[in-house]
Amino acid sequence: MMLQKFVATPLVAVAAFIAAVVFAGCTGLIFYVWPTSLIDHKLAITPEVIQRLRDLQSERKFEPDAMTFYPGARNETERAAAQAAVDATIASLITQLPAHPQRSTVLGTMKVALANFDTVESEERDRLLGYFTQIMEICGVQSSAELFNVWRYGFPYGWFL
Repeated sequence: MMLQKFVATPLVAVAAFIAAVVFAGCTGLIFYVWPTSLIDHKLAITPEVIQRLRDLQSERKFEPDAMTFYPGARNETERAAAQAAVDATIASLITQLPAHPQRSTVLGTMKVALANFDTVESEERDRLLGYFTQIMEICGVQSSAELFNVWRYGFPYGWFL
């Protein structure tokens, strides 16, 4: 009897934890508490990195792209709003990174932009993540630490790969 109680208690705790994570993921709550400063490290932000960010910022974004099968934004208003979100993120990074060349600066800035990106269009959401991945590569950030999966799908699915 005592052994059954001991075994059941950890199983109940694990089940409760999983239920809480699923609930938080389904409601979007997990995104808002997802940390961006864990395993932080310094980045090598050189003038070349800043110039590459400026080059990306100057490009027209959310246009149709046959290589990725992205159809483009539905209309010019949505395209311009989506581009503004990416360009504002880049502008913020260009300002912040020289003084704070940290992985957490990049991910924290992106997290704010993701929280404010207001579209239900899955194509634009995926394309935004494509631009953010490009920014991460330019800055030398290896991974979003599941931030992108949590924002896009509500759960850190990469944990299971």
